[in-house]
Amino acid sequence: MVKILPCGRKQTPDHSQASPSAESWKKKLGEFLKKRGLRATRPREQVALIALSRNTHFDIQTLVKEVHSRYPEISPATVYRSVSTLCEAGLLTETLQGNGGIALYEAALEEHHDHLVCLDCNEIFEFHDSSLEKAQNQVMKKMRFQQVQHKHVIYAHCLDLKKPN
Repeated sequence: MVKILPCGRKQTPDHSQASPSAESWKKKLGEFLKKRGLRATRPREQVALIALSRNTHFDIQTLVKEVHSRYPEISPATVYRSVSTLCEAGLLTETLQGNGGIALYEAALEEHHDHLVCLDCNEIFEFHDSSLEKAQNQVMKKMRFQQVQHKHVIYAHCLDLKKPN
């Protein structure tokens, strides 16, 4: 079902790419846990499965509720610790701050993208612009920096918003 946003746009899925396959993320997580001397536990894997199968940005409270509805025995603390581990393993990314400064997460995709947040409907639009990336790289080179990571988020009002007369 396609959701129509207040501006009249059709809601778009967050990711143009699919989330990592179960086989690839399980292998990557297993290697990370082994390197850190951590155990591969069933609850951690269940949290990862739910988090990495989402195709939208999410906050931890939403994930806690979803995990609890499917696996009531998994505590919120386990979900929080698992999200932290999944971020460290490079499987999840904290992408931006939502309403009230709440961190939002998404599956870490190989293809880099940036975000535009509509301040009218709170929809998050993903985009990639190679000229923007090139400009950022030129600034870093000019200022003699080497990028480790970056988050580019634009907060904007929709010019197509259907305003009442």
